[in-house]
Amino acid sequence: MASFAADGDYDSPRLGDGLVHAILRQGNAASAQRAVRFILTAVAKARLLAQHLDVRIDAAFTNGPVMDPLSDRAIRFVWRLRNNAALDKLVSPYLSRPQGRPPKEGYEYAMDLGPSRVATCRHAPRHMLVMVDKPAPRTVQLNLLPDSFFLISHWPEKPIIVWDLLEHDRGRGTFEDRFGEFNQAIAPRWSSPEFAENEATFLLSLLAFHLGGILRGEMEKATPNSGWDLRRLVVSLLKADGRVVQHSRRLIVDLAASAAPLWSLLLARIRGWRLPTRWAVARLPLPRPWMPPPPHAHLGLVLRL
Repeated sequence: MASFAADGDYDSPRLGDGLVHAILRQGNAASAQRAVRFILTAVAKARLLAQHLDVRIDAAFTNGPVMDPLSDRAIRFVWRLRNNAALDKLVSPYLSRPQGRPPKEGYEYAMDLGPSRVATCRHAPRHMLVMVDKPAPRTVQLNLLPDSFFLISHWPEKPIIVWDLLEHDRGRGTFEDRFGEFNQAIAPRWSSPEFAENEATFLLSLLAFHLGGILRGEMEKATPNSGWDLRRLVVSLLKADGRVVQHSRRLIVDLAASAAPLWSLLLARIRGWRLPTRWAVARLPLPRPWMPPPPHAHLGLVLRL
């Protein structure tokens, strides 16, 4: 599934949990199967919400057949790659610890390796080395080997430096936490033998997750510094004890005494919702300057007369 985050921050109050596209794949499907189609569909939907956007994607899709279509369309992206034989050999001189006693807080540095082309990639995106050598929280000792990974990005070097790009990529981790809440609080079960029924269950679960994220945000605004998460919202409000009583032509919901004040705060926030007087017009794709073809474009025979 794909989510849209305003300003790249998933904890932002502006569309922080906004899901824009989701599909359910077969259980035996490869990681990158139909990835290009999924990403381009998500980008097309996200362009209705923002003029400038970039894509942060999981490391399982780091390969040329996925990156090249994005580079052809000038879509900025950033990937995190754990290891690569060619890149590991290139950065091996930089993976050793400096001499002397390490500082108490450990090491952390990033290095821009410049554009590099892998075997399955037609373009040459930027490659960056990030080394995080921090002590373990329990033992306060450094690990035997430092932890390192690579960032692969189509961002130009001038507008954004490697440290800013690293912080930008780390913002994706907040959505990973939200996805963990989805599995714990919603806990969808895809037990049907029919794929269409499982997909319907998955999409309905995502709608519930999206609505729960909106209500969680309202409770955070109504009760500052209370630390609301999705599971607490479900247990404290949505699954609160109560009974429904019919009186005349009205239905009266009698809630438990512990949940009534929280529901009062939430309903007060919901009453303040207002739809916009007019919906924004969908933005068309911005015109792009002409880009010369890649160097390998005319190496083969195209037409013979």
